[in-house]
Order: sequence, then C-alpha cells, then structure tokens
Amino acid sequence: MPVKALIIPLEPGKYYHVYNRGNNKEKLFYNSGDYYIFLSKYRQYLDPYIKTYSFCLLPNHFHFLIRINDNINENDVRVSNQFRKLFICHARRINTIQGRKGCLLTRNYRRVEILDERYLQNLVRYIHFNPVKHGYNSNLSHYPYSSFHDFTANSNPLIDRTEVLQWFGGWEKFMEYHWSLEKDKELSGMLSDD
Repeated sequence: MPVKALIIPLEPGKYYHVYNRGNNKEKLFYNSGDYYIFLSKYRQYLDPYIKTYSFCLLPNHFHFLIRINDNINENDVRVSNQFRKLFICHARRINTIQGRKGCLLTRNYRRVEILDERYLQNLVRYIHFNPVKHGYNSNLSHYPYSSFHDFTANSNPLIDRTEVLQWFGGWEKFMEYHWSLEKDKELSGMLSDD
C-alpha cells in the first residue's frame, strides 16, 4: 500500500511515485526536444541521488517511480531540492521559448511512498499505460517518452531495468503482466492526479 501525502520527506532506501502536471493542465512539453532535454536535466540533477525504475512524460504531466539511494543522509543535498532545481530549469527554458510567464508546474509536486512489491508492479504498469489511458498513443510500445519503450529496446541507462524485471520474475512475466487485462481493475484504483 502507498503512503499518501502532498509533502512527505524523501528518505534514503524508500520507493516513491513522483508526479506533477502543468499549471492549469497546460503543456509542459511542446516538442520532442523538450522531452529529451528534460530527461537530460533529470539525469544531471538526480542521478547521483536516486535510482529510476519507470517513467512517462506526457504533454501536460509526468510520472516517475524512484528509490532514494541508501547513501543519502541528512548532510547531503536534499533530493527534494534537486527536484526543485530540475523544475525551475525546465520552467525557465519553456517560458523563454514559448514566450510565457509565471508558473509552469503546479506548486508542489506529488510524492507517494510505496511500501510493498505488488504496488511497485502495479505502478510500473500504470505509469507505462499512461499514454494509452490519455489517448496519446494506442500502443504503449510506440510511445517514445516512456520507460516501456526503453525496456523493450533495452536502451536507456536512466532506468534500472534489471531490478524491475526481478520484481516481475523476468522478461516474459513483465510483458505478460503489462498485457494482462485482469489487472485493469487494480490499476483504475491507483492514485492518480493526472
């Protein structure tokens, strides 16, 4: 089960679903370059502090499943501050390019602590199915701004592919779980603010 809160501390060794949306549901990403630059900045600001297990970037919101590294302690730079830097960097870039002013993202990004492996599995699938759920693509394999695309291509060093596949019992069960229609009821009850 998840622990739900708007502002909860991001603690070492714990898993979190991190997500946010554009202010007033406005766009966060306008073209393919916006997605790739955001992911590049994500790596720059957060790779030293977290492991990423799945993600999906959509035009007006995003999802990440992360785990805070064990070696992060009170004296280290806070992970939440790194997220803040990422979001400020992205907002400045988009505001400049799009000629807009003001907040790009809703004020506080959401984070939900994940406490069990079953929820981790469901969350991976939920994140991967977001492009289909919101009508951006009818086949999650073809959506380029999601870690599912990276799992199938085995190409993205951003995600910890090996650990995720272990949660499912290997590649075949990972794929079977993603295509299983009986999981849809479980997914529909999951936390979503998108």
